[in-house]
Amino acid sequence: MNLNLTLIGQIGTFLVLWWFTHKYIWPLFSKVAEARRQKIAEGLSMADKAKHSIADAQEESARLIAQAKTQATEIVGRAQKQAEQLVVDARSEAKTAGEREIAAVRDNFEQEKRKARETLRSQIADLVVQGAEKVIGREVKADDHKRLLNELSEKL
Repeated sequence: MNLNLTLIGQIGTFLVLWWFTHKYIWPLFSKVAEARRQKIAEGLSMADKAKHSIADAQEESARLIAQAKTQATEIVGRAQKQAEQLVVDARSEAKTAGEREIAAVRDNFEQEKRKARETLRSQIADLVVQGAEKVIGREVKADDHKRLLNELSEKL
């Protein structure tokens, strides 16, 4: 066998095999590789979008948490103000009620005092009339009695 002929046959076979591979097989592999590259690129793009979405969601949740904390602080502040106002109102109401009670007791005391004075005046007037009867030695007439009582009442 001739070495040149074998070498030329191998080169020819290689070239035919290369042409066949390049013409029919390589385009299939290229299409599959390109489709896979596109899927990978889409996956990476989606991953980037997901990262951005997660970052946006985290920022939004942080903003919402801060807003909720602010609202909670405001609500607590309003509740404290309302509680303080209720305490102030209750104190003023209690003070007013106490003043009414004191006024009622004073009015009652004044009424009792007037009743006691009237009773005392009446008793003193009776004693004076009885004393005058004993001193004069006779009974005082009703008109004189009324006049004396009025005079004593005015003086007392």
